[in-house]
Amino acid sequence: MLEIPETYALSQQLQTLLKGKEISSVLRQSSPHKFAFFSEDSDYSLLLENQTIIDIYPVAAYIVIECTNQLRLVFRDGIRFYYAENQGELPKKHQLLLGFTDDTYLACSVAMYGAMLLYHGKEHPADQYYRVAAEKPVPYDDAFDFSYFKSLLPENPKKMSVKAFLGTEQRIPGVGNGCMQDIFFLSGLHPKRPIASLDDKELLNLYQQTVQTLEKMKELGGRDTEKNIDGSAGGYQTILSRNTYKNGCKVCGTDIVKENYLGGTIYYCPECQK
Repeated sequence: MLEIPETYALSQQLQTLLKGKEISSVLRQSSPHKFAFFSEDSDYSLLLENQTIIDIYPVAAYIVIECTNQLRLVFRDGIRFYYAENQGELPKKHQLLLGFTDDTYLACSVAMYGAMLLYHGKEHPADQYYRVAAEKPVPYDDAFDFSYFKSLLPENPKKMSVKAFLGTEQRIPGVGNGCMQDIFFLSGLHPKRPIASLDDKELLNLYQQTVQTLEKMKELGGRDTEKNIDGSAGGYQTILSRNTYKNGCKVCGTDIVKENYLGGTIYYCPECQK
């Protein structure tokens, strides 16, 4: 799933490959997918053909391809991008295919679910999550300092866990379940630990690990659980993920616990993360 390390890395890769290209053809849902979502009131071919890509950029967990005539393609969730220099390199199944006048292609496929929305004009899309993502700073911004991080704490956190703090209510747009596992491990925090139980030093450490870990993920082209535009895995080697949890804790050797919590899988070392 797209989280901010991947949207930033993929946006840069797509910018290098696609900026300045003119769209010659658009094919939608050649392989029908029940959970591939589009702007149903928009004729993608009519609007996008003969338009030029002028910019590509991330908005938290979104990737935006901006074209002439104030058109924007907005991607979110489980989108996989494929760049092909001829039709023979295209994947067998895709839900959106852009052809360019230089006979190259961008294919977009959906795994579990994903959105490829088309908007016209400068206004924010109707998607409330996009609006929040566009308005809030992310951990790569200077505005995301420790004071801002502390301001995200609710007045009465009660039994709110550290996972609930980082991953719900769009407090930090684009930071999802996948990225959080290494942040918690490097902070020495159990995902279920109440955020209210952290002292100032622990809260500062959580902030620093959030910024530093996400920065490293971005610099290395995303996590090794996700794919780059060329099909290779991201360069950041996850500490706790589906790829590694069976290997045990890299610090103490204890078996890693895998369980479901707050709508996603969590991994943690019961010794290092109390």
